[in-house]
Amino acid sequence: MSANKTFYCLRCQHRFPVAHDPKQVAERSCPKCGSNSVRLETPAAVAAKQEGD
Repeated sequence: MSANKTFYCLRCQHRFPVAHDPKQVAERSCPKCGSNSVRLETPAAVAAKQEGD
């Protein structure tokens, strides 16, 4: 079962939704800059972003 999750790019900080199935391994890239340094946004990442703003 896949659900839309928010991913973010470590390079340009772009955030974008992706259909995510935790049972599937998939390489993702940022649609804005093309970097493959993309991570699933976690509550800790959201908190760190808010502290930096």
